[in-house]
Amino acid sequence: MKNILFLVVFLIFTKSFAQNINEYQYVVVPLKFQFLKDNDKYELNTLTKMALEKYGFKTFFGNENIPAEFSNKRCEILFADLIEDSGLFQTKVKIVLKDCNEKAVYETAFGSSRDKQFTVAYKQALREAVKSFDKLNYKYSGKTENNSNEVTTPQETDVVIVDNPNALTSNNPDIFYFAQPISNGFQIVNSEPRVIMRLLNTSQKNVFIGVRGDEKGVVITKEGKWFFEYYDGKLISEPLNLKF
Repeated sequence: MKNILFLVVFLIFTKSFAQNINEYQYVVVPLKFQFLKDNDKYELNTLTKMALEKYGFKTFFGNENIPAEFSNKRCEILFADLIEDSGLFQTKVKIVLKDCNEKAVYETAFGSSRDKQFTVAYKQALREAVKSFDKLNYKYSGKTENNSNEVTTPQETDVVIVDNPNALTSNNPDIFYFAQPISNGFQIVNSEPRVIMRLLNTSQKNVFIGVRGDEKGVVITKEGKWFFEYYDGKLISEPLNLKF
């Protein structure tokens, strides 16, 4: 009875994943996974990209230009990651596909290998992990595309430009908040110094995912000035005095 119940729950869980992931067509694969030191170490990035293409996704490396129609629609794109959970005698990895808010939309089971050579072990583990896509039955539904010929963008009247007391701005143009490089982007510090915001890299130049407390949005440049834009009922646009 327990086995039957587990199977039912597993099928429902898998179906809900599939319904969600079918709304995405493009996946960006990074040039380097965080747990490794070099680009395309053991060819894992290339193999991940090829595996996703095999199952129907359209993929791009992080340094490639995505199609123009998606350049301003980051939340219609998934971002691939490879997660390691290896032990002393076993290499384990799984593929995770995340949305623009770094929320996992789909993740494979862990693949594993006991081979002592890292090159062989990682490739074997990745091949095992990729088998999860066989049960996914991915097929792009096209739901994230705008069915009309017009692209809907916020109008000026829909954008609220605010001077938040916690915003990274100042009436004094000579006061800047400094962006310090970190492994996946930048951290913004004040004069204390204290980290008050993080900017996470995207595949687009001068476009970052901005994280400030519970607020998440995008940090972009407009006419040479930086803005943090996020939704709080309406689209909020805060000017930022940033120095990179």
